[in-house]
Amino acid sequence: MHMKQLPPSERLAALVSSVTQTMLGISFVPVLSDQVRPGMCWRTAVMLVGGARPLTVGLSSSQEGCLALTAALFSCPVSAVDAGMINDALCELVNMTAGLLKTEMALDQVLSLPRVVTDASVLASLAELHPGLVLKAKEIDLALWAHEGHTITRFTAAA
Repeated sequence: MHMKQLPPSERLAALVSSVTQTMLGISFVPVLSDQVRPGMCWRTAVMLVGGARPLTVGLSSSQEGCLALTAALFSCPVSAVDAGMINDALCELVNMTAGLLKTEMALDQVLSLPRVVTDASVLASLAELHPGLVLKAKEIDLALWAHEGHTITRFTAAA
């Protein structure tokens, strides 16, 4: 099967929203990378997909966005959300997005486990970088991004 390029941001937004709108009431739209606010990098989950076509998929969010996403995913009040649940929610959305990209791009590559980054200096660097396709949730502070390659490892290696 022939591997395809990363889908345009509009297509990725539609793919992700087809799952998140139904499950969580959250939909995504494309944005220019310079429109992602640095405050949306309170916590970030990153997945590096290795293989012939390495990909990086990430999700960054503000504290409020993390709380809202987690409460929606776990169907619980925000007051019941803890740090472990937040990490699980971020990783789940990154994993889902990577799976959608793997199918859309016809990749025969194994997905890795997402990693949560909380180090403030690393997150500040990520906020400036936000490479590739960048989507923003309409309802809450979530920035979802994907790009080919693993250039982001220079920031996350020590985190």
